[in-house]
Amino acid sequence: MKTRLFTPGPVEIPPRILRALSQVPPHHRTDAFRAALQRVSQALREVHQTEGQVLLLGASGTGAMEAAVVNLLAPGARALAVVGGKFGERWANLLEAYGVPHAVLPVEWGSAVDPEAVARHLDQDAGVTTVFATQSETSTGTLNDVEALAKVVRARDRRLVVDAVTGVGVHPLPQDAWGVDVVVCGSQKGLMIPPGIATVSLAPWALAAVEGEKLPRFYFDLRRALKTAPAGETPWTPPVSLVLALEEALTMILREEGLANVHARHRRLAHATRAGARSLGFELFSSSPSHAVTALLPPEGVRAADVIRRLREVHGMVVAGGQDQLKGRIFRIGHMGAYDLADIHAVLGALDEIVAHFGRPAGADPVRAASEAWAAA
Repeated sequence: MKTRLFTPGPVEIPPRILRALSQVPPHHRTDAFRAALQRVSQALREVHQTEGQVLLLGASGTGAMEAAVVNLLAPGARALAVVGGKFGERWANLLEAYGVPHAVLPVEWGSAVDPEAVARHLDQDAGVTTVFATQSETSTGTLNDVEALAKVVRARDRRLVVDAVTGVGVHPLPQDAWGVDVVVCGSQKGLMIPPGIATVSLAPWALAAVEGEKLPRFYFDLRRALKTAPAGETPWTPPVSLVLALEEALTMILREEGLANVHARHRRLAHATRAGARSLGFELFSSSPSHAVTALLPPEGVRAADVIRRLREVHGMVVAGGQDQLKGRIFRIGHMGAYDLADIHAVLGALDEIVAHFGRPAGADPVRAASEAWAAA
């Protein structure tokens, strides 16, 4: 039986990207690879909509998060972590690991952060220099309003760092226009390639922020990366094959479908998934749902673990369960990357069979509900 991924990452990789991965990789200190890396860096600037610099690291998205922490904070600098899920907690965990004095702004899991709550905290805590937040909280399927966050943070002359690991290539995030200092991302989500590339996007005005005395840094020292990037070089050995795959993915996103159309398709996919699932008696966990991943509460009498297991064993579809306090309560369907309406129809058809298997009365038409939501969105 063929296995299909509907997880919040890694996502299914389109065949043409797999073909790009299969190329014999060039040596990374050659003109051919330098030119490829320069093309990829420029394309990433277009995706981020910044005139700054997007730096590639051989790491997962967490590596990009760590790089942001150690390159932006001087010893003794105070930070604020906005925590509304597992990946918001990661910001706080990184700050704690480096001994950074910090406050945590707790947000109920499944709810978006209130930008005014951030504003109030910054007004009361003058020592905070940098705010760490999340655009699309993967653990809860929740979208935060980064544009509004950036407005309140910049109005108070603080710095904003955003985890957009499940945001880039899914949700609009025009970095320069919104005034976001730093955006971090990983390759295995909306960028549609395997894990292994982390990116740090520095807005033009944030390039100098990595200079001077900061926290301990070596591999993640962005000063080195900024120095070598214009020549198509990296300080350390880059993931060469992944860079070639990323160039193919960026061609699909920017040159063929177009970034605005990519964002629109993800919006329609999300609306279709939500409508179809609701027609079967599932409920959305988040009050501000992301377009990258849909977190669902199963109907009464149906256990999330049983849905996950039957999707995998009977239908060959892999989804994700809940994390930490949500373990056993929800499951998460990822639909970021190269998915289309037919993919959503397939997973909804499987959910239809599953709830019928567990005794739900027949009568719902999730495919029709999804198609109508797709058209309306």
